[in-house]
Amino acid sequence: MRIEPLSPLFGAEIRDVDLCTDLDAATFAEIERTFNERSVVLFRGQRISDAEHVRFSRRFGELEIHVLREYVKPQHPEIYVLSNIVENGRAIGIKDAGNYWHTDLSYTRAPSRGSIMYALEVPHRGGEPLGDTQFASTAAAYDALPDDMKRKLSGLKAVHRFWDRYIRERKAAGSDVVVSEERRAGTPDVVHPVVRTHPHTGRKCLYVNEGFTVGLGGVPDDEARALLAELYAHCTRPEFVYRHRWRVGDLVMWDNCATIHRATVDYALPERRLMQRTTLRGTEVFWRDRPPSTEKLS
Repeated sequence: MRIEPLSPLFGAEIRDVDLCTDLDAATFAEIERTFNERSVVLFRGQRISDAEHVRFSRRFGELEIHVLREYVKPQHPEIYVLSNIVENGRAIGIKDAGNYWHTDLSYTRAPSRGSIMYALEVPHRGGEPLGDTQFASTAAAYDALPDDMKRKLSGLKAVHRFWDRYIRERKAAGSDVVVSEERRAGTPDVVHPVVRTHPHTGRKCLYVNEGFTVGLGGVPDDEARALLAELYAHCTRPEFVYRHRWRVGDLVMWDNCATIHRATVDYALPERRLMQRTTLRGTEVFWRDRPPSTEKLS
């Protein structure tokens, strides 16, 4: 096994590992260590089945089943499908997903530890791949903040919400979306610290994103919007960003505490894209050594 950096601050490619096999404990431990330390990990040239995708993912712990049940695989509901392909008049996956900076499942009380995406079909035009994914290190971004900003953010709370963004994106794509009250109730607003301590490394990370963060507790809306915009711009400075150009057979896993990411939607049918993702279950975000359920939004 060889490990090469993807960018100076974060990201690593792990070579000479076949994820079809049942990895021994030492190999898996090195993969997990690299994941915790480098936040984004790439394996190229994989040829895995759905069952092997799920098996590898479960080595990291329990898996989530996505709230959008219509886009999970019936035989393997842990797998969430992202695609622009339509078969028999039905979309086989969610189209144009995540074309804004976000982190997966920040709108849940126990946000995802990470996500593991596998490329089955990659669109091309003129011989060049389309549909890149950009990743930004919110851990490196926090480290680079001035001390006065770190003090300002200490103790601040952010509100995260799912359905607003989903409905807006679906309507922009031309879909007439109606979400029932029952479905909304399944994903209520949650509150997380703006500066989150990574549960596996202890490193501090900025934990806000333009996809699902809708406000700051105790901060007037105008001031909150301005501060959040400043943080988003800071997190996505070029030195904190790695852009991944997909190839068929790529498996990329990313840390949902230490990074944000966004898709590039620069393709359209007949340029087909088919990806599938598993999501690693996380733990409740802790507040200065107290469980989040004891904290209320002021």
